[in-house]
Amino acid sequence: MRAASPRAITSAAPGLLAWGRRIASAAVLAGAVWLVWRQLEGMSWSGFVAALLSTAPLAVVASILLTLCSYICLAGTEWLSLQALGHPLPYRTALAVAAPAYALTNSAGFSPATGTVFRVQAYAARGLPARAGAGVAMVAGAAVTLSGLVIAGMLMLLDPASVAGAVRGPPWTAAVLGLLLLTPAALWFVAFTPRAPRWLGGERPAVPQPRLRLAGLGFGVGDWLFSSVALFVLAPDPQLAVLPGFLVAYIAGSLLSAASGVPGGVGVFEAIVLSLTALVSQAHETAAALLLYRCVYSLGPLAIWGVATLVRRGRHR
Repeated sequence: MRAASPRAITSAAPGLLAWGRRIASAAVLAGAVWLVWRQLEGMSWSGFVAALLSTAPLAVVASILLTLCSYICLAGTEWLSLQALGHPLPYRTALAVAAPAYALTNSAGFSPATGTVFRVQAYAARGLPARAGAGVAMVAGAAVTLSGLVIAGMLMLLDPASVAGAVRGPPWTAAVLGLLLLTPAALWFVAFTPRAPRWLGGERPAVPQPRLRLAGLGFGVGDWLFSSVALFVLAPDPQLAVLPGFLVAYIAGSLLSAASGVPGGVGVFEAIVLSLTALVSQAHETAAALLLYRCVYSLGPLAIWGVATLVRRGRHR
């Protein structure tokens, strides 16, 4: 039997990797569906509808306002990424690109692909080359992810007992892990400086001032706080005592669901939040809060952007 040539093996590698990612995503989704089913197997449809209708309108309004604050912080991270890469576009431009980009990736998933393609096209319409748009997507996405790790570390240091109870571990492990997760905060003050290595932007001409770097860290922390509390307020009678553990579970669910490759992280995020938190006592109340949160944080901004795009195109025609 004749052996395959190196060229044939090399050309087949991308296809095998793609199939591997699809199989891994399907396996993760199947596991998440099983976990969600285990958590909600005792839930009745009538109980779920009753929990959905009993959600306080003030809680929904608060969730919408917190979502708005989260997207404002995301746009701040986008704007600072533009400044660091030498593209001094105004904040309103960053907001016009970042808000629909994150709404799209939160709904469709595959953020490294969907978010990058969207930014490349959006910034191209504003005069930036494709490479610049891809660079902004990479820097902004890395900043958002790392800021999630930083705030998780802060919470573990501030309240290790509560966080350890949420993940069912001893408090000292939460404190040690918190110290490790806090270390990426140094990147906000090291990256894009003359002394930084090339892979951290050391060759870039634009060097953000220290106050802007501190603001960038604040934008990242604010985004995670606002987005997580936007879900927290939708639960009936949320207790502040469980908030630190819930925030850590929320961050873990968001990051792992984004890394899973499942579109929108649907099922993965819900499974992790349901498994790691004791936010509410009834499963149907948790499911109602998660569904409302999906509508408020992901589908709502995406729908607004879609309608605005249609209206704008209609006026141009």
